[in-house]
Amino acid sequence: MAHAKQGKKQAKQADKPGKKSAKALKAVKAEKTTKVGKAAKAAAEVKKTAAEAQARKAAKAADAAKAKAAAEPRKAKKLEAKRLEAEARKADEEFEAAKSTAKAVLKAEDRELEPAQAKKLVEQVAAEILAAETASAGAAAPVTSLAELLRLKPGAPVDLAALDTRATPGIETRAQVEAQLPVLAARVGALQERLYAAAVGGGSQRRVLLVLQGMDTSGKGGTVRHVVGLLDFNGTRIKAFKAPTAEERKHDFLWRIRANVPDAGQVGIFDRSHYEDVLVAKVRKLALPMHIGRRYGSIKRFEQSLVDDGCVVLKCFLHISSEEQRERLLARLDDPNKHWKYNPQDVDDRLLWPDFQEAYRIALERCGTEAAPWHVIPADRKWYRNYAVLRLLIEALESIDPQYPAGNFDLAEERARVLAS
Repeated sequence: MAHAKQGKKQAKQADKPGKKSAKALKAVKAEKTTKVGKAAKAAAEVKKTAAEAQARKAAKAADAAKAKAAAEPRKAKKLEAKRLEAEARKADEEFEAAKSTAKAVLKAEDRELEPAQAKKLVEQVAAEILAAETASAGAAAPVTSLAELLRLKPGAPVDLAALDTRATPGIETRAQVEAQLPVLAARVGALQERLYAAAVGGGSQRRVLLVLQGMDTSGKGGTVRHVVGLLDFNGTRIKAFKAPTAEERKHDFLWRIRANVPDAGQVGIFDRSHYEDVLVAKVRKLALPMHIGRRYGSIKRFEQSLVDDGCVVLKCFLHISSEEQRERLLARLDDPNKHWKYNPQDVDDRLLWPDFQEAYRIALERCGTEAAPWHVIPADRKWYRNYAVLRLLIEALESIDPQYPAGNFDLAEERARVLAS
Protein backbone atom coordinates (compact mmCIF):
# COMPACT_ATOMS: atom_id res chain seq x y z
CA MET A 1 0.00 0.00 0.00
CA ALA A 2 2.82 2.30 0.87
CA HIS A 3 4.39 1.65 -2.51
CA ALA A 4 1.09 2.27 -4.27
CA LYS A 5 0.56 5.65 -2.57
CA GLN A 6 4.10 6.61 -3.33
CA GLY A 7 3.57 5.69 -7.00
CA LYS A 8 0.42 7.84 -7.26
CA LYS A 9 2.25 10.75 -5.65
CA GLN A 10 5.09 10.42 -8.11
CA ALA A 11 2.56 10.24 -10.98
CA LYS A 12 0.90 13.46 -9.87
CA GLN A 13 4.23 15.14 -9.61
CA ALA A 14 5.07 13.89 -13.09
CA ASP A 15 1.83 15.38 -14.48
CA LYS A 16 2.51 18.95 -13.18
CA PRO A 17 5.14 19.85 -15.79
CA GLY A 18 2.67 18.82 -18.54
CA LYS A 19 -0.04 21.05 -17.15
CA LYS A 20 2.41 23.93 -16.88
CA SER A 21 3.42 23.39 -20.54
CA ALA A 22 -0.23 23.40 -21.68
CA LYS A 23 -0.93 26.66 -19.88
CA ALA A 24 2.20 28.24 -21.30
CA LEU A 25 1.23 27.12 -24.82
CA LYS A 26 -2.25 28.51 -24.35
CA ALA A 27 -0.81 31.81 -23.16
CA VAL A 28 1.51 31.98 -26.15
CA LYS A 29 -1.34 31.27 -28.52
CA ALA A 30 -3.47 33.93 -26.88
CA GLU A 31 -0.63 36.41 -27.11
CA LYS A 32 -0.10 35.59 -30.78
CA THR A 33 -3.81 35.87 -31.44
CA THR A 34 -3.86 39.27 -29.75
CA LYS A 35 -0.87 40.43 -31.78
CA VAL A 36 -2.43 39.18 -35.01
CA GLY A 37 -5.69 40.92 -34.10
CA LYS A 38 -3.90 44.14 -33.37
CA ALA A 39 -1.92 43.86 -36.57
CA ALA A 40 -5.09 43.18 -38.55
CA LYS A 41 -6.83 46.10 -36.89
CA ALA A 42 -3.85 48.36 -37.56
CA ALA A 43 -3.82 47.24 -41.19
CA ALA A 44 -7.54 47.95 -41.43
CA GLU A 45 -7.01 51.44 -39.99
CA VAL A 46 -4.24 52.08 -42.50
CA LYS A 47 -6.50 50.94 -45.33
CA LYS A 48 -9.35 53.11 -44.03
CA THR A 49 -7.08 56.13 -43.74
CA ALA A 50 -5.74 55.53 -47.23
CA ALA A 51 -9.26 55.14 -48.58
CA GLU A 52 -10.38 58.36 -46.93
CA ALA A 53 -7.34 60.19 -48.29
CA GLN A 54 -8.08 58.82 -51.74
CA ALA A 55 -11.73 59.91 -51.43
CA ARG A 56 -10.66 63.41 -50.39
CA LYS A 57 -8.26 63.56 -53.28
CA ALA A 58 -10.98 62.44 -55.70
CA ALA A 59 -13.44 65.00 -54.28
CA LYS A 60 -10.83 67.73 -54.59
CA ALA A 61 -10.16 66.72 -58.18
CA ALA A 62 -13.90 66.73 -58.90
CA ASP A 63 -14.25 70.24 -57.40
CA ALA A 64 -11.32 71.44 -59.49
CA ALA A 65 -12.91 69.95 -62.61
CA LYS A 66 -16.22 71.66 -61.82
CA ALA A 67 -14.48 75.00 -61.24
CA LYS A 68 -12.63 74.65 -64.52
CA ALA A 69 -15.84 73.75 -66.33
CA ALA A 70 -17.60 76.76 -64.78
CA ALA A 71 -14.69 79.03 -65.67
CA GLU A 72 -14.76 78.08 -69.34
CA PRO A 73 -18.21 79.59 -70.06
CA ARG A 74 -17.25 82.74 -68.12
CA LYS A 75 -14.09 83.02 -70.14
CA ALA A 76 -16.07 82.49 -73.33
CA LYS A 77 -18.62 85.11 -72.29
CA LYS A 78 -15.86 87.63 -71.56
CA LEU A 79 -14.33 86.95 -74.95
CA GLU A 80 -17.74 87.34 -76.60
CA ALA A 81 -18.32 90.65 -74.78
CA LYS A 82 -14.91 91.91 -75.94
CA ARG A 83 -15.68 90.81 -79.50
CA LEU A 84 -19.01 92.66 -79.50
CA GLU A 85 -17.38 95.79 -78.11
CA ALA A 86 -14.65 95.64 -80.75
CA GLU A 87 -17.24 95.28 -83.52
CA ALA A 88 -19.20 98.26 -82.24
CA ARG A 89 -16.01 100.35 -81.99
CA LYS A 90 -14.99 99.36 -85.51
CA ALA A 91 -18.41 100.26 -86.89
CA ASP A 92 -18.26 103.69 -85.21
CA GLU A 93 -14.80 104.28 -86.67
CA GLU A 94 -16.01 103.32 -90.14
CA PHE A 95 -18.96 105.67 -89.79
CA GLU A 96 -16.74 108.61 -88.79
CA ALA A 97 -14.29 107.76 -91.58
CA ALA A 98 -17.12 107.72 -94.13
CA LYS A 99 -18.32 111.13 -93.00
CA SER A 100 -14.80 112.58 -93.12
CA THR A 101 -14.23 111.16 -96.60
CA ALA A 102 -17.54 112.55 -97.79
CA LYS A 103 -16.72 116.03 -96.51
CA ALA A 104 -13.28 115.94 -98.10
CA VAL A 105 -14.63 114.79 -101.47
CA LEU A 106 -17.35 117.42 -101.54
CA LYS A 107 -14.97 120.19 -100.53
CA ALA A 108 -12.47 119.23 -103.22
CA GLU A 109 -14.92 118.72 -106.07
CA ASP A 110 -17.81 121.09 -105.41
CA ARG A 111 -16.67 123.83 -107.77
CA GLU A 112 -15.46 121.51 -110.51
CA LEU A 113 -18.67 119.55 -111.17
CA GLU A 114 -21.66 120.25 -113.28
CA PRO A 115 -25.01 120.33 -111.40
CA ALA A 116 -25.96 116.83 -112.62
CA GLN A 117 -22.59 115.45 -111.58
CA ALA A 118 -22.82 117.19 -108.22
CA LYS A 119 -26.26 115.68 -107.64
CA LYS A 120 -24.96 112.20 -108.42
CA LEU A 121 -21.97 112.63 -106.12
CA VAL A 122 -24.13 113.87 -103.28
CA GLU A 123 -26.47 110.90 -103.63
CA GLN A 124 -23.52 108.51 -103.70
CA VAL A 125 -21.94 110.00 -100.58
CA ALA A 126 -25.30 110.05 -98.80
CA ALA A 127 -25.69 106.35 -99.56
CA GLU A 128 -22.23 105.65 -98.15
CA ILE A 129 -23.00 107.56 -94.96
CA LEU A 130 -26.32 105.76 -94.58
CA ALA A 131 -24.60 102.40 -95.03
CA ALA A 132 -21.98 103.31 -92.41
CA GLU A 133 -24.69 104.52 -90.06
CA THR A 134 -26.61 101.29 -90.51
CA ALA A 135 -23.46 99.29 -89.78
CA SER A 136 -22.81 101.37 -86.68
CA ALA A 137 -26.36 100.92 -85.42
CA GLY A 138 -26.61 97.27 -86.37
CA ALA A 139 -23.20 95.86 -85.48
CA ALA A 140 -23.56 93.03 -82.99
CA ALA A 141 -27.16 94.07 -82.44
CA PRO A 142 -29.41 91.47 -80.78
CA VAL A 143 -31.59 89.47 -83.15
CA THR A 144 -34.00 87.90 -80.64
CA SER A 145 -37.15 89.92 -80.01
CA LEU A 146 -37.22 90.84 -76.34
CA ALA A 147 -40.87 91.83 -76.65
CA GLU A 148 -41.73 88.20 -77.38
CA LEU A 149 -39.96 87.12 -74.18
CA LEU A 150 -41.48 89.74 -71.89
CA ARG A 151 -44.95 90.24 -73.36
CA LEU A 152 -47.97 88.98 -71.42
CA LYS A 153 -50.44 87.11 -73.55
CA PRO A 154 -53.62 89.20 -73.74
CA GLY A 155 -56.50 87.57 -71.91
CA ALA A 156 -54.33 84.96 -70.18
CA PRO A 157 -54.23 84.62 -66.36
CA VAL A 158 -51.37 86.48 -64.66
CA ASP A 159 -49.45 85.08 -61.67
CA LEU A 160 -46.96 87.73 -60.59
CA ALA A 161 -45.58 85.54 -57.79
CA ALA A 162 -44.47 83.01 -60.42
CA LEU A 163 -42.48 85.60 -62.41
CA ASP A 164 -38.84 85.82 -61.26
CA THR A 165 -37.92 89.41 -60.43
CA ARG A 166 -34.19 88.65 -60.85
CA ALA A 167 -34.46 86.91 -64.21
CA THR A 168 -32.60 88.25 -67.26
CA PRO A 169 -34.49 87.01 -70.34
CA GLY A 170 -32.63 87.53 -73.60
CA ILE A 171 -29.22 88.20 -72.03
CA GLU A 172 -26.89 86.37 -69.66
CA THR A 173 -24.45 88.82 -68.11
CA ARG A 174 -24.05 92.49 -67.35
CA ALA A 175 -20.83 92.48 -69.38
CA GLN A 176 -22.83 91.54 -72.48
CA VAL A 177 -25.19 94.44 -71.85
CA GLU A 178 -22.34 96.91 -71.44
CA ALA A 179 -20.78 95.66 -74.68
CA GLN A 180 -24.04 96.22 -76.55
CA LEU A 181 -24.86 99.66 -75.10
CA PRO A 182 -22.87 101.76 -77.64
CA VAL A 183 -24.63 99.96 -80.47
CA LEU A 184 -28.06 100.23 -78.87
CA ALA A 185 -27.56 103.91 -78.02
CA ALA A 186 -26.64 104.67 -81.64
CA ARG A 187 -29.60 102.67 -82.87
CA VAL A 188 -32.24 104.31 -80.69
CA GLY A 189 -30.82 107.77 -81.50
CA ALA A 190 -30.95 107.14 -85.24
CA LEU A 191 -34.48 105.74 -85.10
CA GLN A 192 -35.77 108.63 -82.99
CA GLU A 193 -34.25 111.19 -85.35
CA ARG A 194 -35.95 109.49 -88.31
CA LEU A 195 -39.28 109.42 -86.42
CA TYR A 196 -39.03 113.14 -85.68
CA ALA A 197 -37.86 114.00 -89.21
CA ALA A 198 -40.69 112.00 -90.79
CA ALA A 199 -43.22 114.03 -88.80
CA VAL A 200 -41.63 117.45 -89.22
CA GLY A 201 -40.62 117.09 -92.84
CA GLY A 202 -43.01 114.45 -94.11
CA GLY A 203 -46.25 114.90 -92.19
CA SER A 204 -46.12 111.46 -90.54
CA GLN A 205 -48.42 110.96 -87.55
CA ARG A 206 -46.43 108.09 -86.06
CA ARG A 207 -45.29 108.33 -82.41
CA VAL A 208 -44.51 106.19 -79.38
CA LEU A 209 -45.92 106.27 -75.84
CA LEU A 210 -43.81 104.47 -73.21
CA VAL A 211 -45.85 103.74 -70.06
CA LEU A 212 -43.83 102.89 -66.92
CA GLN A 213 -45.69 101.37 -63.96
CA GLY A 214 -44.42 99.61 -60.86
CA MET A 215 -44.33 99.56 -57.09
CA ASP A 216 -42.43 102.29 -55.23
CA THR A 217 -38.63 102.02 -55.77
CA SER A 218 -39.12 99.79 -58.84
CA GLY A 219 -37.04 102.26 -60.86
CA LYS A 220 -39.40 104.33 -62.98
CA GLY A 221 -37.32 107.47 -62.52
CA GLY A 222 -34.07 105.58 -62.99
CA THR A 223 -35.34 104.13 -66.24
CA VAL A 224 -36.22 107.61 -67.47
CA ARG A 225 -32.70 108.85 -66.66
CA HIS A 226 -30.80 105.94 -68.16
CA VAL A 227 -32.95 105.15 -71.19
CA VAL A 228 -34.71 108.35 -72.15
CA GLY A 229 -31.47 110.19 -71.49
CA LEU A 230 -30.19 108.64 -74.73
CA LEU A 231 -32.87 110.43 -76.74
CA ASP A 232 -32.89 113.91 -78.29
CA PHE A 233 -34.80 116.25 -76.00
CA ASN A 234 -36.50 117.92 -78.97
CA GLY A 235 -38.30 114.69 -79.83
CA THR A 236 -39.35 113.59 -76.35
CA ARG A 237 -42.15 114.44 -73.96
CA ILE A 238 -41.93 113.28 -70.33
CA LYS A 239 -44.72 113.43 -67.80
CA ALA A 240 -44.63 112.15 -64.21
CA PHE A 241 -48.14 111.79 -62.84
CA LYS A 242 -48.67 112.49 -59.16
CA ALA A 243 -51.89 112.61 -57.13
CA PRO A 244 -54.55 114.53 -59.10
CA THR A 245 -54.75 118.27 -58.45
CA ALA A 246 -57.97 120.01 -57.46
CA GLU A 247 -58.46 121.08 -61.08
CA GLU A 248 -57.80 117.57 -62.43
CA ARG A 249 -60.32 116.06 -60.01
CA LYS A 250 -63.02 118.17 -61.61
CA HIS A 251 -62.65 116.16 -64.83
CA ASP A 252 -62.77 112.57 -66.00
CA PHE A 253 -59.70 110.58 -64.87
CA LEU A 254 -58.39 110.44 -68.46
CA TRP A 255 -58.61 114.21 -68.94
CA ARG A 256 -55.09 114.92 -67.67
CA ILE A 257 -53.76 111.90 -69.57
CA ARG A 258 -55.11 113.04 -72.94
CA ALA A 259 -53.53 116.45 -72.39
CA ASN A 260 -50.06 114.87 -72.20
CA VAL A 261 -49.96 112.26 -74.96
CA PRO A 262 -47.03 112.70 -77.37
CA ASP A 263 -47.41 114.68 -80.56
CA ALA A 264 -46.57 113.28 -83.99
CA GLY A 265 -42.88 112.39 -84.23
CA GLN A 266 -42.37 112.32 -80.46
CA VAL A 267 -41.48 109.62 -77.96
CA GLY A 268 -43.68 110.20 -74.93
CA ILE A 269 -42.88 108.79 -71.51
CA PHE A 270 -45.36 108.38 -68.66
CA ASP A 271 -43.77 107.94 -65.20
CA ARG A 272 -46.91 106.41 -63.67
CA SER A 273 -50.02 106.87 -65.74
CA HIS A 274 -53.77 106.44 -66.09
CA TYR A 275 -53.34 103.06 -64.40
CA GLU A 276 -52.96 104.80 -61.04
CA ASP A 277 -56.74 105.26 -61.17
CA VAL A 278 -57.30 101.49 -61.07
CA LEU A 279 -54.39 100.76 -58.70
CA VAL A 280 -54.12 103.31 -55.91
CA ALA A 281 -57.79 104.20 -56.29
CA LYS A 282 -58.71 100.52 -55.89
CA VAL A 283 -56.39 99.67 -52.99
CA ARG A 284 -57.10 102.83 -51.00
CA LYS A 285 -60.79 102.76 -51.91
CA LEU A 286 -60.75 106.24 -53.44
CA ALA A 287 -63.55 105.28 -55.83
CA LEU A 288 -66.53 102.96 -55.77
CA PRO A 289 -65.89 99.41 -57.07
CA MET A 290 -68.42 99.95 -59.87
CA HIS A 291 -66.51 103.04 -61.03
CA ILE A 292 -63.20 101.18 -60.91
CA GLY A 293 -64.75 98.41 -63.00
CA ARG A 294 -65.82 100.88 -65.69
CA ARG A 295 -62.35 102.42 -65.86
CA TYR A 296 -60.78 99.23 -67.22
CA GLY A 297 -62.99 99.50 -70.29
CA SER A 298 -62.31 103.23 -70.63
CA ILE A 299 -58.56 102.58 -70.54
CA LYS A 300 -58.75 99.94 -73.27
CA ARG A 301 -60.82 102.22 -75.52
CA PHE A 302 -58.44 105.13 -74.89
CA GLU A 303 -55.36 103.07 -75.76
CA GLN A 304 -57.03 101.66 -78.86
CA SER A 305 -57.78 105.21 -80.03
CA LEU A 306 -54.09 106.09 -79.66
CA VAL A 307 -53.09 103.05 -81.73
CA ASP A 308 -55.66 103.92 -84.39
CA ASP A 309 -54.12 107.39 -84.55
CA GLY A 310 -50.63 106.05 -85.32
CA CYS A 311 -49.19 105.70 -81.80
CA VAL A 312 -47.34 102.62 -80.57
CA VAL A 313 -48.31 102.09 -76.92
CA LEU A 314 -45.47 100.37 -75.07
CA LYS A 315 -46.56 99.38 -71.54
CA CYS A 316 -43.92 98.17 -69.06
CA PHE A 317 -44.57 96.86 -65.55
CA LEU A 318 -41.34 97.07 -63.54
CA HIS A 319 -41.62 93.97 -61.38
CA ILE A 320 -39.60 93.98 -58.12
CA SER A 321 -39.74 91.75 -55.07
CA SER A 322 -40.79 92.83 -51.59
CA GLU A 323 -37.26 92.02 -50.35
CA GLU A 324 -35.63 94.25 -52.97
CA GLN A 325 -38.00 97.09 -52.16
CA ARG A 326 -37.02 96.85 -48.48
CA GLU A 327 -33.33 97.06 -49.38
CA ARG A 328 -33.89 100.11 -51.57
CA LEU A 329 -35.92 101.91 -48.91
CA LEU A 330 -33.20 101.20 -46.33
CA ALA A 331 -30.56 102.48 -48.77
CA ARG A 332 -32.44 105.77 -48.99
CA LEU A 333 -32.52 106.05 -45.21
CA ASP A 334 -28.83 105.16 -44.86
CA ASP A 335 -27.67 107.79 -47.37
CA PRO A 336 -28.33 111.45 -46.39
CA ASN A 337 -28.05 112.38 -50.06
CA LYS A 338 -31.09 110.19 -50.79
CA HIS A 339 -33.33 111.34 -47.96
CA TRP A 340 -35.14 113.58 -50.41
CA LYS A 341 -36.27 110.45 -52.27
CA TYR A 342 -37.71 108.81 -49.16
CA ASN A 343 -41.44 109.14 -48.65
CA PRO A 344 -43.01 107.72 -45.44
CA GLN A 345 -46.11 106.91 -47.49
CA ASP A 346 -44.05 104.34 -49.38
CA VAL A 347 -43.99 102.25 -46.20
CA ASP A 348 -47.75 102.70 -45.82
CA ASP A 349 -48.15 101.30 -49.34
CA ARG A 350 -45.63 98.56 -48.57
CA LEU A 351 -47.87 97.32 -45.75
CA LEU A 352 -50.53 96.86 -48.43
CA TRP A 353 -48.22 94.86 -50.71
CA PRO A 354 -50.64 91.92 -51.26
CA ASP A 355 -53.46 94.34 -52.13
CA PHE A 356 -51.31 96.20 -54.65
CA GLN A 357 -50.10 92.96 -56.22
CA GLU A 358 -53.71 91.89 -56.66
CA ALA A 359 -54.64 95.26 -58.14
CA TYR A 360 -51.77 94.97 -60.62
CA ARG A 361 -52.79 91.43 -61.52
CA ILE A 362 -56.30 92.57 -62.40
CA ALA A 363 -55.05 95.57 -64.40
CA LEU A 364 -52.55 93.45 -66.33
CA GLU A 365 -55.19 90.85 -67.14
CA ARG A 366 -58.04 93.18 -68.03
CA CYS A 367 -56.10 95.88 -69.91
CA GLY A 368 -53.66 93.79 -71.91
CA THR A 369 -54.73 93.77 -75.56
CA GLU A 370 -53.22 92.77 -78.89
CA ALA A 371 -53.00 96.45 -79.79
CA ALA A 372 -51.42 97.50 -76.47
CA PRO A 373 -50.03 94.47 -74.59
CA TRP A 374 -48.28 94.57 -71.24
CA HIS A 375 -44.61 93.67 -70.78
CA VAL A 376 -43.34 92.48 -67.38
CA ILE A 377 -39.77 93.65 -66.74
CA PRO A 378 -37.82 91.81 -63.99
CA ALA A 379 -36.54 94.86 -62.09
CA ASP A 380 -34.51 93.60 -59.12
CA ARG A 381 -31.39 94.03 -61.27
CA LYS A 382 -31.27 97.69 -62.32
CA TRP A 383 -28.91 97.06 -65.22
CA TYR A 384 -31.28 94.52 -66.73
CA ARG A 385 -34.32 96.75 -66.19
CA ASN A 386 -32.68 99.59 -68.14
CA TYR A 387 -31.47 97.24 -70.85
CA ALA A 388 -34.89 95.61 -71.31
CA VAL A 389 -36.78 98.91 -71.60
CA LEU A 390 -34.19 100.25 -74.06
CA ARG A 391 -34.49 97.13 -76.20
CA LEU A 392 -38.29 97.31 -76.15
CA LEU A 393 -38.20 100.97 -77.15
CA ILE A 394 -35.90 100.17 -80.06
CA GLU A 395 -38.20 97.36 -81.18
CA ALA A 396 -41.21 99.70 -80.96
CA LEU A 397 -39.44 102.25 -83.18
CA GLU A 398 -38.35 99.52 -85.58
CA SER A 399 -41.97 98.41 -85.92
CA ILE A 400 -42.73 101.90 -87.24
CA ASP A 401 -39.61 101.89 -89.45
CA PRO A 402 -39.54 105.70 -89.87
CA GLN A 403 -37.74 107.08 -92.93
CA TYR A 404 -36.13 110.41 -93.67
CA PRO A 405 -38.48 112.42 -95.91
CA ALA A 406 -37.36 113.47 -99.35
CA GLY A 407 -36.62 117.17 -99.87
CA ASN A 408 -39.26 119.16 -101.75
CA PHE A 409 -36.68 121.07 -103.76
CA ASP A 410 -34.26 120.58 -106.64
CA LEU A 411 -31.06 119.37 -104.99
CA ALA A 412 -28.64 120.46 -107.73
CA GLU A 413 -30.24 123.87 -108.04
CA GLU A 414 -30.10 124.51 -104.32
CA ARG A 415 -26.49 123.34 -104.15
CA ALA A 416 -25.56 125.79 -106.89
CA ARG A 417 -27.35 128.58 -105.04
CA VAL A 418 -25.53 127.78 -101.80
CA LEU A 419 -22.15 127.72 -103.54
CA ALA A 420 -22.88 130.99 -105.24
CA SER A 421 -24.01 132.74 -102.05
